[in-house]
Amino acid sequence: MKRLLLLCTLLLTVIGLTMAQESVEVIGLVSDAQKTPMIGVSVSVKDAPGWGVVTDNNGRYKIKVDRYKTLIFSSVGYQKKEVLVKDNLTINVTLLEAETSVLDEVVVTGTGTQKRLTLTGAVSTVDVETMKSNPTSSITNALAGNVPGVMAMMQSGQPGKNISEFWIRGISTFGGGTAALVLVDNIERDINDINIEDIATITVLKDAAVTAIYGSKGANGVILITTKHGKEGKISINVKDENIYNTRTITPEFEDGVTYANLLNEARITRNNAPVYQPEELEILRLGLDPDLYPNVNWKDMLLKKGAMTYRANLNLSGGGPTARYFVSGSYVDEGGMYKTDEALRKDYNTNANFRRWNYRLNTDINVTKSTLLKVGVAGDLSKRNSPGLGDDFFWGVLFGYSPIRTPIMYSDGRVPAIGEGNMTNPWVVATQTGFNENWTNKVQTNITLEQNFDFITKGLRFRGIVGYDTFNENNIQRRKWPEQWLAERARDENGQIVYRHISDPREMYQYSFSKGDRREFYDLMFNYDRNIGDHNIGAVARFTRDALVKTVDLGDDIKNGIARRNQGMAGRVTYNWKSRYFVDFNFGYNGSENFAIGQQYGFFPAFSGAWNVSEETFVKENMPWMNMFK
Repeated sequence: MKRLLLLCTLLLTVIGLTMAQESVEVIGLVSDAQKTPMIGVSVSVKDAPGWGVVTDNNGRYKIKVDRYKTLIFSSVGYQKKEVLVKDNLTINVTLLEAETSVLDEVVVTGTGTQKRLTLTGAVSTVDVETMKSNPTSSITNALAGNVPGVMAMMQSGQPGKNISEFWIRGISTFGGGTAALVLVDNIERDINDINIEDIATITVLKDAAVTAIYGSKGANGVILITTKHGKEGKISINVKDENIYNTRTITPEFEDGVTYANLLNEARITRNNAPVYQPEELEILRLGLDPDLYPNVNWKDMLLKKGAMTYRANLNLSGGGPTARYFVSGSYVDEGGMYKTDEALRKDYNTNANFRRWNYRLNTDINVTKSTLLKVGVAGDLSKRNSPGLGDDFFWGVLFGYSPIRTPIMYSDGRVPAIGEGNMTNPWVVATQTGFNENWTNKVQTNITLEQNFDFITKGLRFRGIVGYDTFNENNIQRRKWPEQWLAERARDENGQIVYRHISDPREMYQYSFSKGDRREFYDLMFNYDRNIGDHNIGAVARFTRDALVKTVDLGDDIKNGIARRNQGMAGRVTYNWKSRYFVDFNFGYNGSENFAIGQQYGFFPAFSGAWNVSEETFVKENMPWMNMFK
């Protein structure tokens, strides 16, 4: 009876799991509050990036989805709506207009915030919530595909090194580099140092009309990131815990040993040389009769897993009152490596690739007076990256350049194979018996911002001052070892034993390390004036910036290493629009660097732009009332 009960329980469990994973086809109609079918509404699946459809000319859609997934209906200017599928195979949705339309949308720019309607340059905002569903610790990888005009290329897939190089509207070398300028809370910082859960907004400035105030540094585009701050109200606690399985991207497929040996023979014959392998040797290779002298190893499958786990955890708290508000967060990321390393050889160390990072952030806002706001921010991260003794790059070079018939993994008597007369060996030995590397980095970032409203002097006048101080320290520890190596002749003695030549003696584990570090200081002072006078809106910005980078570790004997490298500049902006119909915008940056020769240290970078909001014209309003913005 117990066996029958257990069998029924297992059967019901299997049926339940099957139903939970069942894919169904959902159809429906999307309309607005007036029951008018809506064209081009995005219908996507929650927590499944890239999975979705859009409504057709009749407002209808059809999508295949797992039964217990949630559909998200979204359209510009309308409130987003989420619906759980479950048993609903026909889901009709009514979308309501958003409280704030695209005309009133406020975006972050280099001089503060601005209504999208008044922009004359190319500016894009990023959906941060969509980025959070991307299973990566690198924000640059999450940006890829989310912003028009932004191209990203991942340089490596190794944990901790899987950071994309990205460009905005193509590649330019003007300004001494190809990378876009990244500002985090108005201070130039590394985009990959940030915990993605701490980000409030991301804005991408694409053309000269909006990047000129940054001078040559903004020549390749600018990315503005603002982090989260506390809001007045009860304490809010958010906890997020994720386990992610990452698979390899497409890797080259390799021929087996027999095919490789035949191709090697053909290559030699076409050059009128004798083949390396005779028919009887090819047969030994095919049957695997002598793996010591005629190995056939699939190194890729031998050393690489199909995938690896990534663990992410995040905790943040926010709240406050009318006088002071706070946002506190902490996060942890652990990216596993995809190498198959021998557990028996690890002992007390790990040769696999691995990356761990701990982030923290504290943002505090204090209303000193009714017109004075003080912001204090402290953030930082500690990271550790692990790799095989000779490094990731060396390992991959050996792995993809090593033939399947060159040497066995190990000889049958336990000896380590060598290649030729040098200290070279096969990929498995490189990955497991050459030691390991640890790279530790520690970063601390602080900034103090003072915002003063001068409406009591003249309406529309504001001041913002920022002081930032960052420190960076890196410590590389390399623990190396080398096994005793032997080279087997392709022959055996009269007793059938392999004939070896001794190539190198073993070397016990030894260690060396090196460190580097620096500190960076930032100063940013800005006056902003914005005023409406009847149908006229005028604005002006004056800004001064200065930063200094000082090397603090590994200075060496060169006295120049201890001298700060400074940049400073002035920037300005003048804007005018009439009835939100005609817009004129002038920006400039006057930037200097002491890296250049005296007399050539400063450059002037102006930009002029204009816009015409056609939808505000009377003939458009009368003949095309459905058009809310055409600029």
